[in-house]
Amino acid sequence: WVMAVDILSTLNKNGSGLNLRDLTTSLVAAEIAPLVSAQEAKKKTAELSISALGQVRAQMATLNQTMAALRENPVLQATSSHAGVAVTITDAAKITDQTRSIEVVQTAKRQVLEFSGFAAADALVGAGVLQIETGVWVPGSDGAASSFAVKPDSTVHRVNIPEGATVSMLAEVLNGIPGMQARLVDKGDGTFSLGVVSGTGAGSAFRFTAEPTVAGLESFDTTATNDTVQIQAAQDAILSVDGIDVFRPTNVVDDLIPGASIEVTAQAGATATVGFTRDIETARVNMAALVEQLNEAKALLASLSARGVGEASAGPLAGDRLVETMKRDLQAIISAPLGGFGGTAKFLSDFGVATNRDGTMRLDGTRFETAFKADPASFETLFDNRMAATDARVVAEGVLGDAAVAGRHVFARDPVTGTATLDGEVMMGVSLGDGRSQYMMFRGAMSGMILTVPDDVSATDVDFGRSFLSKLDVMMNRLTATGTGSMTERETQLQARVTEAEDRIVTLDLRATMLEKRTLSRFTAMETAIAGLKSTGNYLTNLVAQWNKSS
Repeated sequence: WVMAVDILSTLNKNGSGLNLRDLTTSLVAAEIAPLVSAQEAKKKTAELSISALGQVRAQMATLNQTMAALRENPVLQATSSHAGVAVTITDAAKITDQTRSIEVVQTAKRQVLEFSGFAAADALVGAGVLQIETGVWVPGSDGAASSFAVKPDSTVHRVNIPEGATVSMLAEVLNGIPGMQARLVDKGDGTFSLGVVSGTGAGSAFRFTAEPTVAGLESFDTTATNDTVQIQAAQDAILSVDGIDVFRPTNVVDDLIPGASIEVTAQAGATATVGFTRDIETARVNMAALVEQLNEAKALLASLSARGVGEASAGPLAGDRLVETMKRDLQAIISAPLGGFGGTAKFLSDFGVATNRDGTMRLDGTRFETAFKADPASFETLFDNRMAATDARVVAEGVLGDAAVAGRHVFARDPVTGTATLDGEVMMGVSLGDGRSQYMMFRGAMSGMILTVPDDVSATDVDFGRSFLSKLDVMMNRLTATGTGSMTERETQLQARVTEAEDRIVTLDLRATMLEKRTLSRFTAMETAIAGLKSTGNYLTNLVAQWNKSS
């Protein structure tokens, strides 16, 4: 809008002599332009805030990527000198810096049976009952026949086979039995074989007992021996750990080294040295990266929310409540102790992080090295959550949500009813049948916790420690969600302001058009009236002049 115009024009003979169109435009502009300017300023401010929140979102994404990288670069590392003896850390809290010598005496294997000689896939197998038991075949001594011991608590399956059943039908039925895999194989020589495979471990072998009513089913009977149909015998894995032989039913062993799982794929005779170390250089790199990202996040938030004191310009998010909350929450996480890990709670300063005079942080090399040498295991509390019961026989595990409360929690079980609670909340329990019970929490802040408890334990404390990275995760999950207090909510509010301002500007433009039309109409009427008055004045002037002449 142009406010300063020359509203006078060359006088005309019949009207007011004013430039009524320019005058109308100026009057409308004087009323509407300030309102439009205010809406444009409101729109610009909201757009700048949206752009600034985009910077915050990008910074949070970078911080999140850094945290993911830190988790992929753990301070505690497991090593093995043989690729066929792989080691995975499952619970860092139980790992000590140690080395173990592991020799593979034999690997766990599945029993493989082949019932051969069928002329076609639809060859008949007879009829009757085929009883299947699970257990272990024990070789006889001095050439005696093998004997079979049924596995305690295993299920005995009795399969009713009707007359007219084919070998392909039998394969399908057997494949549905838990712990058994069965399939029909085309040998390529004009015959078919029914292959049966068990689970790993000596105690997973099968014994078939046939009770035929129609001839043919007896060919599946292995009551006396497996020798005629067995391709591979079921066996346990045998590992020599520091010279001591141990037996396990699978090649994945998670109860041999506390806090670690071993997967054996190497052949018999392979030897591996397994070790666990906490690397100071990895810890140094991780800490430096974490401090750098925290400094960048704090600096960005401070810059965008600057108040603009003196000649300094205010940031685009100055006074924004969400950003102020983010600054407070981030500082609270940095300043708060890390509890729930047992022992004394630790602060970032206990890991070598120092604060400069300007509020930024730095990694003090000397303090860091002193802290790491004194307690290298404590550095894991920065990067990984931890659950552990004070009774070492109780296994605490599970995936807890953002609402989980760090600290000590009380588990109690009624020895009579078996009912268990965690902090007074009832847990769901199930007996494992081996002298232990498993309890799960499905509601409340600690939902997701699973405790495996020996049946003679009636009470224990359970510590849950939330790591520094996990605390940052909780904050960022809230910010990147869509609910109250999130960046999405704030961006939606700001976008609503932009839309409101744009709609208001459109309304003001329409109002200006209508106002200009109405004002010009009124001026036109006024001009007509002035012209009429002028015409009457001229008539009267001429009439008086004629009168004066006559007299």
